[in-house]
Amino acid sequence: MSAGLIKPFPAYKESDSFVFVCYAHTDADSVYQDLKLLYDAGINIWYDEGIEAGKSWRAEIATAIQAANKLIFFISKTSLVSKHCLREVDYALNHDIEIIPVYLDDSALPEELALVFNRVQALFKASDAMYSEHLIQALKSNKVFGAKAPIKAKSRLFMPLMALGFVLLTLLAWNQWDILTNSQNTSQGTPITANAYDDYLEGLALMERWDKEDNLDRAIDLFQEAYTADSSFALAYARSAEALRIRHILSGDESALEQASDAANQAAALNPNLAAVQASLALIHTTKGNIDLATAAVERALAIDSNDAMANKAAANVFAKLGRAEDAEASFQKAIALDSENPTVLNSYANFLLDQGRVDDAMTQWQALLRLAPDHYAALLNLGILFEEALRISEAISMYKKAIDIRPSYLAYVNLGTAYSKEARFEDAASAYLQALEIDTTDSLVWGNLAFLYSWMENMEEKSKDTFQYAIELAEAMRQQHPRDAFIYSDLALYYAKTNQPTLAQQRLNTAVTLAPNSAEILSAAAEASEILGQREKAVEFILLAQKQGYPTDSLKTSPELSNLARDPRLKGNAKNVHKQAQ
Repeated sequence: MSAGLIKPFPAYKESDSFVFVCYAHTDADSVYQDLKLLYDAGINIWYDEGIEAGKSWRAEIATAIQAANKLIFFISKTSLVSKHCLREVDYALNHDIEIIPVYLDDSALPEELALVFNRVQALFKASDAMYSEHLIQALKSNKVFGAKAPIKAKSRLFMPLMALGFVLLTLLAWNQWDILTNSQNTSQGTPITANAYDDYLEGLALMERWDKEDNLDRAIDLFQEAYTADSSFALAYARSAEALRIRHILSGDESALEQASDAANQAAALNPNLAAVQASLALIHTTKGNIDLATAAVERALAIDSNDAMANKAAANVFAKLGRAEDAEASFQKAIALDSENPTVLNSYANFLLDQGRVDDAMTQWQALLRLAPDHYAALLNLGILFEEALRISEAISMYKKAIDIRPSYLAYVNLGTAYSKEARFEDAASAYLQALEIDTTDSLVWGNLAFLYSWMENMEEKSKDTFQYAIELAEAMRQQHPRDAFIYSDLALYYAKTNQPTLAQQRLNTAVTLAPNSAEILSAAAEASEILGQREKAVEFILLAQKQGYPTDSLKTSPELSNLARDPRLKGNAKNVHKQAQ
């Protein structure tokens, strides 16, 4: 649309019959010419100029479509990928509103729309010598120009919406596939109420920014209100499933995952022939590790609509799990092309790049996401982690502080404390850890980190000892619950070494290395414990093994416990500079 383009006339707001106009704003120059022609011909026109300030645009649009007697769909390459246009068309179909397709260019309809419009003679602006007359005639007549009776919508057509998800790749259990896919929904033709649809769209917008405040909880409530108001609303069940899946990932709440599974299965029972429904099933299957079922659901989603952004993101997640990196990247890139301003897609792609060891690409992707959404909490934290691993500590601290300004969370405070400690700002680091512990007092690792800080600060020996003892109590309790977790054993080895308990330190150290002999983090912790115990030869041996697994020698310089070891001549020239994955 041209900059500053003036809308040609006020939208119709009275009670007589009128025509609803669906168009992409980039086509406004051409569309406004036609609207002025229709207006001058005495045809009442409602278009998006008619939304009053302070009103809910979703509710206004839904109400306007319901009240219209016809809808003009101005078809172009832009409008066919506009989620707003496609939602309006979908809503009109569900309310049996006559749709007049008007082609502005030579765009080809996707199969789903082609099926709907196959009995409607479209108008072609560029090639119809009597285009203006035909358009006016079509709108003034009691039927679509040159068309048979309009097709009733027998199932909800919903084109590309949004790709959803989190920084982790996950999915759920899917039972009774044949029963779900063969079941019939007797309410498929039931119109969705305006309020239900408005709740649904508002929930979608909130879920795109699940990272903000209580957006995720509000989205879940809105989806539930939508399918409570309309029990046949399959898409509301599908999006509810995805929002509940995200809640499970963030909180570890298993009941949320089961609720998500129930919602996804209900969506499939109502309408298994929607790409978004199959994509929600695929994402939940991935979370539960059912990759075969996830693969089947993704294949079906893409067969239904290969241009659905959510389906392509789900496919990317499945391909990544299967080790098909090229296919995963292609699916991510297509999802981004279809929904380029969706933060969740960009965030997931950045995590995928990091999984592939493409640290610089991941960093670039998160920086691009922050240009789109400067307050994106997860992107700030993840970018901070990458900066920290690249030893760009001041930049990492800046990212963590920005995240804390948005939401003073446990994770952000822990990361900030770790970054401060790498700059030897021990008092600032201790303050950050204490703020984290005000939010969650149960993490033995943070208590252990705090104890290390106290041991490096003057006149804090007794406080350090007491804090190490509390960390040991918490970690030993965790060891009983998770007896095969190598990281718990390596943490305990360090705590026992620092509190002068060499026998216990050696026992926990041996177990950690036995459980994870090829982990760079475990091997580097073994080197640190050995150094604390005065076993330099073993410390060097463990560091050399850690380096073979990708541990960067530069990291030795950031820990007071390992600074002397870093100067050992046997370690020079052995660095392999890689980064661990941001969580």
